[in-house]
Amino acid sequence: MAQLDEFKGAEADALPDTATLPAELAALYLCMSPAQLADLRKSKRPEGRGGNGLSVIRPVEGGSAGSKDPVLYTLGTLREFAKAHPAPSAFDTALNSGLLGWVSVKLPFFAECEPRIKRGKRVLIGGAWDRSDPLREQRFVALAKGRIRFTSLTCAEAAASLWADVASHAAFAEKGLALLKGETQAIEASLAATGQLAAASPQD
Repeated sequence: MAQLDEFKGAEADALPDTATLPAELAALYLCMSPAQLADLRKSKRPEGRGGNGLSVIRPVEGGSAGSKDPVLYTLGTLREFAKAHPAPSAFDTALNSGLLGWVSVKLPFFAECEPRIKRGKRVLIGGAWDRSDPLREQRFVALAKGRIRFTSLTCAEAAASLWADVASHAAFAEKGLALLKGETQAIEASLAATGQLAAASPQD
């Protein structure tokens, strides 16, 4: 996990720029996969372009060839990178890609550490990729201190999970219900059109 000593004196809702996050959490903070972040650590490629067309982002520790030290990033560096690249992330795209994305693409969610009820159901807190969430920084503090965790789920799995509060669950589930309603309406319209076509066809 992150460097906990640096978080002891941190405010409840913010982390200092000097705090460091390991690569896994740094990637989560930037709304990208660990593989994408690793690509951004590389030196510029021979053709002169950085990984994925973005600027190279350097860790403060680790990452050297053959090094066994964990790769760490300062939060200030991550914040600067996020401000310079505000475009929708792959997670945002998956969320808005229709029913196929809803049921097939896994997204990171903040979750409680232990299940509250039997059967081991997860209790979700919110979308870890949602940069518009005003509580996101506060949740990263809790994540870094081990008070909560994150889990990867499809949107369909998340909507069918338990949530810590009804309003967040309802707002998220609404998107899935709207997608299902749209698909249902499309199928019903096609069935009706098929019936009209059959009725209009000449009978033998």
